[in-house]
Amino acid sequence: MEETEAQSQPAKENREVIKRFRATPGEVSKIEAKAKKAGLNFSEYCRRAVLDKPVVERVPVELRRQLGGAGNNLNQLTKLANAGKLPGVGIEALNELVNRLLETLR
Repeated sequence: MEETEAQSQPAKENREVIKRFRATPGEVSKIEAKAKKAGLNFSEYCRRAVLDKPVVERVPVELRRQLGGAGNNLNQLTKLANAGKLPGVGIEALNELVNRLLETLR
């Protein structure tokens, strides 16, 4: 009998155990703020942090759109430069622009 995709995936564990911990209101506020930035609820954020799983801040939708547009424009310019259709603009200049953009994003 062939194994289907649903059969090959492990069953989702029900999280039935509830543990409490003490924290100051300030600590709870900081945890909630970080969880919100990561797009996670309080429990999932704490679980990932404690289990050394990645917790990354989500990039706002508008910034993702702007970066996507800039990347698209840069790709088009690179294609034109490689085809020799951008007089006076070489690959070196485009590489410098990319490096400056990456440095700004860091």
